[in-house]
Amino acid sequence: MRKLLLVIVFFCFFSVLLFGKDKFFVSAGAAVALPSDSRYREFYGSVQFSPELKAGYNFFESFYVWLGYSFFSASYNVPLLFTAAIAKQHFLALGAGWETRRGRRLQSDFFAALVLAGFKEQALGETVSDSVVGFELGTGLRYFIKKKVFIGVAFSYSEARAALAETEISLAGRRLLGGLRLTANLGIRF
Repeated sequence: MRKLLLVIVFFCFFSVLLFGKDKFFVSAGAAVALPSDSRYREFYGSVQFSPELKAGYNFFESFYVWLGYSFFSASYNVPLLFTAAIAKQHFLALGAGWETRRGRRLQSDFFAALVLAGFKEQALGETVSDSVVGFELGTGLRYFIKKKVFIGVAFSYSEARAALAETEISLAGRRLLGGLRLTANLGIRF
């Protein structure tokens, strides 16, 4: 997964050098994630903090495609067993969006994406992991503090459903990955 992410970053960087002209953007930020899965919230907490990276390309007027990556992890101390359970979720999103300008500095956008969501949970010497496809929908605002530098906020919802078999650390059934996200970021257009 990390090698794929590095290849994508290098591809985007060299594409920018060749094609540029204020059509590319990159941003980095942090999100407050509210996981959808009630069992996850019960053990690991209802609020998670998540770093986020996003890169995009305006291919036609106000329409753009984007690629994003985010993750979060948490731990839970199992009572009486003196051991910890560790859970991680990661999301690789490929999507499209539409942006509008309000004056010279304010920009709003709406976006949707296909998401490859994965999770890994370790407890009691056992590991459960899976990757599934889901979706993300969202909207955001960007304010250009300089001609090419912006700060932004976004509100989105993502969901992917994984089917789990019965193990010692998980009950059989569905696991909902993703949830509501409120993101703040800093980016640049080039």
